[in-house]
Amino acid sequence: MNKPYLKGSLRPSAFHIQRRRGRARVGINRGELSGNLRILAGGFIAFCLLHVLNNSYTTVVALIKEELSLSYTMSGALMSAYFTGYTIGQIPWGTLADRHGPRRVMAASILGTASATVFFGMSQSFWQILLTRFLSGLLGAGVFVPGVKLISAWFSPGSRGTALGVMSIGGSIGLVIASWLTPYTSLSVGWRGAMTASGVIGILSSAVILLSLRDRRVEPQPHVRSANVSEVIRTRSFWALAWIQMVRLGSNYAFIAWLPLILTEELGLGLVAAGAVFALYNLTGMISNPLGGIASDRFGEKEVLAVSFAVLCVATYLFARASSTLMINATVLLIGWFINFVRSPNFAILPKLYGVDNAGRISGVQNTFASLGALVLPLFLGFLKDTTDSYWSGWLILSGVLLSVSFVSLLITVPDGIDKRGSN
Repeated sequence: MNKPYLKGSLRPSAFHIQRRRGRARVGINRGELSGNLRILAGGFIAFCLLHVLNNSYTTVVALIKEELSLSYTMSGALMSAYFTGYTIGQIPWGTLADRHGPRRVMAASILGTASATVFFGMSQSFWQILLTRFLSGLLGAGVFVPGVKLISAWFSPGSRGTALGVMSIGGSIGLVIASWLTPYTSLSVGWRGAMTASGVIGILSSAVILLSLRDRRVEPQPHVRSANVSEVIRTRSFWALAWIQMVRLGSNYAFIAWLPLILTEELGLGLVAAGAVFALYNLTGMISNPLGGIASDRFGEKEVLAVSFAVLCVATYLFARASSTLMINATVLLIGWFINFVRSPNFAILPKLYGVDNAGRISGVQNTFASLGALVLPLFLGFLKDTTDSYWSGWLILSGVLLSVSFVSLLITVPDGIDKRGSN
């Protein structure tokens, strides 16, 4: 039997069926977006809450580190513990989304990670907060992957990158909220009070997500076999995307985990001032997230990934060599822009290669690799800081890794008969 996944994609005949449907909608992509505002709004809220809940602690990590007498390696382990749980949760949550729909899965995920955040605020030891971070990751893994399934079901191929980018703005806004609100709140109620308040808000808001989202059954595709993971993993494109995902998310959370400490310890900024600079890193994502999706819809995901990671390589190298506050701020903004710019293309290409019916499962497998990167890189940089007493050696190594991703992006294969761009 012919096995299309050995070429990393759908059979052209099956895709042509989707293409004919897609062409009828190309001219009304804006109408498609506006007609599904409720779906985008529900996903937007879920993404925003997830990032508020899981990143609030990074802006007050200096207070946590001081109170609990944590080393740099232990501080990095807090982020790694989260992504250990996140890694374990990817495939189960993706499978649940394929079977039961994203709506209930995403609401349950927010409820779970919000509850874990409340317990984080109550923790009295390193091992307790490490456990709550693990639970936050395990329970919070049910937002992004089901979100990809949600977008795949409601939007045509020419709009998926844009729609995913718009929904991902919620994540950037959540990071900005965490960057500003948590430090200010901690000044009056302490970091424990700030974290507990965030968790309570998340618990209440999970009901809003449940009421906002709607599941949609995807039209059966008789010419497309269900994706067999054992076949998919033998394709070159699968492993190219896996490496890209590892470095993309690992780099992002390495910056999220360590940038506040660099700003306070290396540059001598106060807690609130460091939070303001960190907010600039996150603010860029509000613009670059949707633009990355639009660019991938127009020019192709592979091309966007190759160029963006090359720029990230240069920006990270300059960050490691920066000697002034102005240069650090400029490179932080540049890194923040492109690390968010590549998010939507990474996932928008998956339904194109493996089909909408398989979007949840394959996204879960790919996001597992992303989680591995986010688990390893923050911990690795903390270990280097402890052993070399320098942040910058780690960033130089990271720069070289980002360059490798730029070249690996070119190995992704979109088979003949499938347009490399989503909109045509």
